[in-house]
Amino acid sequence: IDDSVALANYHAAILEQAGMVTRVINNPLEIMMPLLEFSPDLILMDVYMPECSGLELARVIRQLETFVSTPIVYLSAEKDLDKQFSAMSLGGDDFLVKPIQPQHLVSSLSNRIERSRLLRSFMVRDSLTGLLNHTAIKDQLEREVARANRMRTPLSFAMVDIDFFKTVNDT
Repeated sequence: IDDSVALANYHAAILEQAGMVTRVINNPLEIMMPLLEFSPDLILMDVYMPECSGLELARVIRQLETFVSTPIVYLSAEKDLDKQFSAMSLGGDDFLVKPIQPQHLVSSLSNRIERSRLLRSFMVRDSLTGLLNHTAIKDQLEREVARANRMRTPLSFAMVDIDFFKTVNDT
């Protein structure tokens, strides 16, 4: 999320060359629908944008249950450490300073995404079966129903309850 179209596309190109899938948003006021549709592993945003600052946007994003644990990384020309720490205390997880070397950008974001995915898998999966837990299944179903409605496509869902499953696990 960056109001500079050229800079946002440049950073997206760097990340795409590293194998990441990106979505560029140039107007922070238009973030909600793309955010819900794309469901990113990480949000990279500028701090200073004209209509809505990155700090304000991070606070709004953090109010959405789906994105409470999604890493938010600021990428800004701000060099004042106090302002960087303040930004991170308002919902950010890391602060990178522009201009940034492509290798540094890719490495920083890759590491943050990898740790986030690992932690998220511990939170949403059953440790014994590796299947999604009940809450994660409901969240995923909600997203898929919304997507099917938007795309006007059919959707099927089946949930199976196996009686006495504990005996299966025990043996």
